[in-house]
Amino acid sequence: MSGTGQPVLEARGVVMRFGGLTALSGFDLTLHSGELVGLIGPNGAGKTTAFNALTGVYAPTEGDVEVAGRRVNGMRPHQICELGVARTFQNVRLFKELSAFDNVRIACHAGSRSGFTSAWMLTPTHDAEERRIAARAEEFLSVMELSPRRDELARNLPYGEQRRLEIARALATGPKVLCLDEPAAGMNASEKVALLELIRRVRDQFQLAILVIEHDMRLVMGVSERMLVLDHGVTIAQGAPEAVRQDPKVIEAYLGDGKLRLRPPREAGTGVP
Repeated sequence: MSGTGQPVLEARGVVMRFGGLTALSGFDLTLHSGELVGLIGPNGAGKTTAFNALTGVYAPTEGDVEVAGRRVNGMRPHQICELGVARTFQNVRLFKELSAFDNVRIACHAGSRSGFTSAWMLTPTHDAEERRIAARAEEFLSVMELSPRRDELARNLPYGEQRRLEIARALATGPKVLCLDEPAAGMNASEKVALLELIRRVRDQFQLAILVIEHDMRLVMGVSERMLVLDHGVTIAQGAPEAVRQDPKVIEAYLGDGKLRLRPPREAGTGVP
C-alpha cells in the first residue's frame, strides 16, 4: 500500500558518529502514510541507531530528519512523539506494576486537553476527558487483542502479550508513524504469525506508516512491502522483499556465501510450512 503526497517521515543523508566510530552513514528514508517498510541488516548494522536518530534519542551528527515536513533535529523524543512518531524498543519498557489498562491509559493522556486546574477541581470537563481517555485505552487493548488481560499487571503478562501491550501503548499516542524495534523478539512461532496479522491490521485500520526492525527474516519479509538493508551503517540494498532477498550484497552481508532462505512465516490456516 504505497503512499503519495508529503512524506510523514523523511531522513536525508543522516550520519551518526560516536567518537571515531561511524555507526550510520548517509542514511536516507522516506515514509508515506500507509506504507509498511522493513529495516534489516546483520547484528551491528546500524538499525537501532537509525531508529534512535529518527525518534530523537540521538541528534544526527549530519543530515536531516523531518516529520510531516518539519525538521526535528535536536528535538527530544517526547517532542517528536507529539508530532506523530511513536516507537517500541528491543527490550520491553512497560510500567510493570500497573495494569495493562493503565499502561495504555497513561499513553492516551499524551493528547489530553484537560489542564491541571480542571483535574484538581474535578470539573465536568475533566470527567468527560477521563471518560474519553478510558474509552480510547479500551479501544487499543481491543485492537491488540488484550481486552481479556485488561486488569492484569503488566509484569504478569506472558512475554508475547507484553510486546503487544507495548504496541498498544505506542498506538495510544496517536502516531502517524509507528516504529517497531524487533516486535517479535521472544515470541514463539504461532505468536509471530498472529503478530504479522496484527501489524497489517493496525496499518490498514489507522493508515499509519510502519517501520519494522526484525531479526526474524521470515516475519519481516512476510509483512514488509518495501525493505532497506543496512550493513556497517551503510544502505546496501532497498526495494521489494523478493528483490532484496536475491541481492548478492545482502546474501554476502548475512552469510558470506550460499543462499538466503527467507520465506514468510506460515499463514494461519493455510497449512503451508
